[in-house]
Amino acid sequence: MLSQRQLGVFASDHTSFLDDIAPRHLAGPGDARHVTHALAAAGWKAQSDPLAPVVDLVSPNLRYQLRHEPQIMAGGATWRLRSHDPLDYWHAQFTTIPVEILAGLTDQLFLPPPAEETPGVWDLLDNAGWSRTAIKDGTAARSPDGMVSFENLRITKGYEDRAWRVHVRSRPDKGPVIWSAWIAYEPPPHLITGLAAALTDPAPLQRNWGQTEAHYSARRTDSKVTPEAHVAAHHTRIDTVRAQVRATRRANPPASRAPSPGPTPSQSLRQAR
Repeated sequence: MLSQRQLGVFASDHTSFLDDIAPRHLAGPGDARHVTHALAAAGWKAQSDPLAPVVDLVSPNLRYQLRHEPQIMAGGATWRLRSHDPLDYWHAQFTTIPVEILAGLTDQLFLPPPAEETPGVWDLLDNAGWSRTAIKDGTAARSPDGMVSFENLRITKGYEDRAWRVHVRSRPDKGPVIWSAWIAYEPPPHLITGLAAALTDPAPLQRNWGQTEAHYSARRTDSKVTPEAHVAAHHTRIDTVRAQVRATRRANPPASRAPSPGPTPSQSLRQAR
């Protein structure tokens, strides 16, 4: 459960002037609470030590687990997400991905799948101006600036298991990896589409000068978003999540339990003895 005290701490941490950072894939990780507060508002429970930097969250149905370790060394996975459903097993890891892009996927975990067919991930990337090519054992798309690759590929030769991979590099088609994502064993398609939609959104992301991890080649300009508006948007996001979860629960009430059968005659006889 997300408390008013936690929201108050978030507000006190966001009093500095903001810059718009574009493109968003170069904005740096941002505030992890954009992801964790939304999941907590959706009923996810923390299982970690509140005095430790590690955050472990588990979904209400125990199907999903998210772990955030911000102290991981550069290049390591700071976010790990896992499905424990034996009929829908998959796992994912992300390095220093901007949290607004990660939320494109994690927000889908507490929402029902789309009722209507939506554009697939490749159609979405095509419409955003990405170039698509065939690669060994899969398909890849590259962003218009050449810095991001979005791939679907076979994990092991001779097997059909596949994975999604995202690489953001410091220069077009080359250079060190700024951040990456690896999602194995084909999660539900709308999760990947949500990630792609957040990645291709042309809107800049807001960062203050305390959040210095933006890449040097990103465009940084004064934002018209005030600190007060930024905090208000976070509160609105939390309120929206709560409303969405309540609506989903009303639309899908838990099945009522059937009454327990009474004792059989032989059981009654044994109890009487």
